[in-house]
Amino acid sequence: MFSRLCHLCTIVLLSLSAVIAARYPSFGTIQTTKSAGVLNAVINNTFSPINLFDQHVMADLGNLIEELQANDTDVRVVVFSSGNKDFFFPHIDSNSLLPGYESPLPKFDPGNPNLSFPVALVWNITQLPQATIAVIEGRVRGIGNEFIMSCDMRFASKSPSVEFAQIETSLGRTTGAGGAMYLAHEIGRGRTFEYVLSSKNADAVTAAQIGWINQAFDTSTELHDYVQKLAARIALFPAQGIIATKKGINAVSRPPIDVLIQLAQNAYAELTQTPIGRDLTNKWLRVTNNQSLSAVELNYGDGEDIIELLP
Repeated sequence: MFSRLCHLCTIVLLSLSAVIAARYPSFGTIQTTKSAGVLNAVINNTFSPINLFDQHVMADLGNLIEELQANDTDVRVVVFSSGNKDFFFPHIDSNSLLPGYESPLPKFDPGNPNLSFPVALVWNITQLPQATIAVIEGRVRGIGNEFIMSCDMRFASKSPSVEFAQIETSLGRTTGAGGAMYLAHEIGRGRTFEYVLSSKNADAVTAAQIGWINQAFDTSTELHDYVQKLAARIALFPAQGIIATKKGINAVSRPPIDVLIQLAQNAYAELTQTPIGRDLTNKWLRVTNNQSLSAVELNYGDGEDIIELLP
């Protein structure tokens, strides 16, 4: 994986502690390589067989994002990919939604104290001074889709394991980090309702056709070759131009933060604690065998599997 991702130039390891001290525990779920202004970040949550978006990943992402926020000249492009062949990110750790759960992580963004840790991560990715690219070769659902939507660009392979979905409606929730809001801007209001209300999957070809992602490639090699060449080209340009361009596009393409907090984050939190929300969370943990590599995790959104969860 690393040789393919970094074949354009000599690999140099980026030390996260070289610029600032890590504020959160480090779990080694993100491996980074840097060269010529491009940072490749491969996410592989070895604590989860499905690359769950859990406290381990969130802590490592928090450290990486803070490093990138402090390094807006040396790194100009960040390429996120997954080290799990079946999943990019399937969803958040549903155990964190159970009553009484207390996150071991402090608030991520002191500048936005009303943001929860996962929502703050996604929001801050949109604000990074670097151009960000998501390379997708596995399933992307829930906050996984919100993560890639927070990136500036998204490219995928046409592998059968690539599926995109916001599954929250089927679980009695709404998209907590603004996924539906970002999608409405990218694919339109009607298609957003179609996919979010039905919680169904879109394959890579469909996602590219409707604007969910930039482009889909026949092979993994073609995907990585294109992205690395694109990243290398962008990294040649002055950082100030990248930063200013991102600010302008963000101003007209992101939901206002107060809307994000009220109608996404807070609404999501409230819905998870209703009787229906709690019941569906418990059912989800049961039918997925506590979020293991199960048929439900692999195939959710493809057919009648959702019926198992209905009240």
